[in-house]
Amino acid sequence: MPLLGFALSCCILPFGLGLSALLVLALEWLAPDVIPFELDTFWALDRPLWPAFTGAVTLVWPVLAAGLLITAIAAPRQRHAQRQLAAYGVEDAQVIRLGPARMLFQSALEEIAFRWVLFYAAIAGATFADFVLLGFADLHPVRWLFTEVLIPLADLATFGMLHEQLTLGAWAVAAAILASNGRFRNGHLYQGLIGWIWSWYMGMFLFLVMFEYGLPAAIAVHVAYNLVTLALHVAITGVAPRVVVLNLEPQPLQE
Repeated sequence: MPLLGFALSCCILPFGLGLSALLVLALEWLAPDVIPFELDTFWALDRPLWPAFTGAVTLVWPVLAAGLLITAIAAPRQRHAQRQLAAYGVEDAQVIRLGPARMLFQSALEEIAFRWVLFYAAIAGATFADFVLLGFADLHPVRWLFTEVLIPLADLATFGMLHEQLTLGAWAVAAAILASNGRFRNGHLYQGLIGWIWSWYMGMFLFLVMFEYGLPAAIAVHVAYNLVTLALHVAITGVAPRVVVLNLEPQPLQE
């Protein structure tokens, strides 16, 4: 199933953030009916930001608590390695320090990318993929796979909390949630299997926050969660978290 989800995500959302933004802008101008939302639909708040933030945290606190628990369990085992990275780095690799400024910027960017731009682009991608893959012959295998298999599984996995978003609207919107969130999840592969699974849940429930409270609330929740996680990691290990980025460029042959 993960491989199937990966293949479908690539089929529906084969482009990056820049091309997605251009696609969304072009569709909003030339074919506004393809994406059933205005550009600013999820940016509007129907209440002040603080009540929206506290309501969002109350709504999704189990997944936030699970993430903090994972950090509390994993950080002690990483203490020695993280301190070594902080002190000495890694030869032939880049060590990125995840400080507060980077965490704030990355959290906000991820929400704008995955919960807005890529989500909008994936709605168009799902519609196009369904048409190209035999939809023009009125067979619709892509739509069938989402509506009969993947969307019900996601609805069950999220305990019905996204039932309205996944089942009561256009199927392409639900497919776009899964495709965009699949990209979000795969961006956290460096966290290992448990972190990979948790990030899927985190992304799904951030979609719920966006639909219920707006994108600014989702950004605020994501930023606050990552800053609390950062503080917890520093309290346990004594250093800010580091991520190693391997240098995959080919090296010249040595004579």
